[in-house]
Amino acid sequence: MLFTTYQFLLFFIITFIIAIFLKRKVVPYKIFLLLISLIFYSFWNFSFLALLVTSTIVNYLLLQSLFVTNDRQIFLIMGLTFNIGFLGVFKYYNFFTDTLFNLLNTLNIQSNLQLLQIIAPVGVSFYTFRIISHLVDCYNQKLECPSFLDYTVYITYFPQIASGPIARAKEFYSQLNSPNKYDYQIEEVTTLILSGLFKKYTLSSFLFNFTQLPFLSPQQYSSIDLSLAAISYSCLIYVDFSGYSDLANGISCLLGFKPIPNFNMPYRALSLQEFWRRWHISLSEWLRDYVYIPLGGNKNGKFSKYINLLLTMLIGGFWHGAGLNFIVWGAIHGLGLIVNHLWQDLSKFVRFTKIPFLSSLAPIFFWVITFCFITCSWIFFNSSSSESAMIFLYGIIHSEVNTFQFNFWQLYLVIAIVALINFYGNQLNKLFLTVLSVKSLLFQVVLVSLLVYSILMLGPNTVPPFIYFNF
Repeated sequence: MLFTTYQFLLFFIITFIIAIFLKRKVVPYKIFLLLISLIFYSFWNFSFLALLVTSTIVNYLLLQSLFVTNDRQIFLIMGLTFNIGFLGVFKYYNFFTDTLFNLLNTLNIQSNLQLLQIIAPVGVSFYTFRIISHLVDCYNQKLECPSFLDYTVYITYFPQIASGPIARAKEFYSQLNSPNKYDYQIEEVTTLILSGLFKKYTLSSFLFNFTQLPFLSPQQYSSIDLSLAAISYSCLIYVDFSGYSDLANGISCLLGFKPIPNFNMPYRALSLQEFWRRWHISLSEWLRDYVYIPLGGNKNGKFSKYINLLLTMLIGGFWHGAGLNFIVWGAIHGLGLIVNHLWQDLSKFVRFTKIPFLSSLAPIFFWVITFCFITCSWIFFNSSSSESAMIFLYGIIHSEVNTFQFNFWQLYLVIAIVALINFYGNQLNKLFLTVLSVKSLLFQVVLVSLLVYSILMLGPNTVPPFIYFNF
């Protein structure tokens, strides 16, 4: 069930009305949140629901064992093995089988490896990451063993189960046990929901139509068309995913949970390091805390730090999808971060920005380099294979097609709006909050109604699914 459907609107109105009354009693409210989350998830597929429930129960039993045994490490290893295996079977089995089959075939070795009809459950990557971080936090004694009810609500919580943000258990539990503590401002919620709807319903859906065909058959497009398609995809994945995060946060606010910052105008970044502090923040922090630091972080010298960075980004890339193109995407970012760190080290000795001429141009230069790097890396992310991505990249440099097909003023307008949101998003939100805070109920109702009407009128008849549902 998508957040942008009338079906979900009806579902949430009923949920919200009941939640208003149940919030006063904590335990019934938790039970209600659990039931409503399971109902929400079951709309995709009952098999997916069965897998989610199985994974949750098994992990809770492992968690309990962790707290009553003297050999805690063995249950940590069992938990990590189970969850990585779970992801491996339901998300990566066919990728590994196909890769192994091709390798054996190359070596002229006969094999009977069979591909299976496996569809990865919606949100499996997100809820497995939450389960793993919870297990590690308990192992490190940062968390007490929660009640079964609290744990199941945390894992299945419906606004975040499909595409995050990846909430931390400690903060989640404190809010779950005090659902009336967070006193949201209706202006803040309205801003989040309208922002999310505008990004997803209008901007993302429009851009979606311009990016699909060039990525499917890059040979049929000119260099300028492919360049515009790559920029359009950069805009698309930003508004699509940040739109989802805004909607998830707005819904969570109404249910008593503080919003989790997940995007902070990422394409303003002047370096790749800064980009990862602004893009999908909850995932970046998860990779830092549960992959990069356990690998050793920057404790064992610079060479070790660079290897850890590369490994972290490779894992991050592979987490996004079962394909070589996602691994390449992760490797590109890992290598880019290494170069970024090397450049920082060099800058300590050679003060380029102290040179008057360069100091004024440096921010523009760094922004262009960073944006072009990220946009080119997205080509691997959105292509069906690494070979297709290379054809796309080669087409940008040299294409045999000279006909310009992307001659649509609407596309340029949408890209300009996305740029405006990216560079001035915080200021626009503050301005809207100020306008919405005018103490006139009639004015507020008319303003919100006009905006909702505009969003619906500008949007398509059929909204494509969120991109991150695939991961």
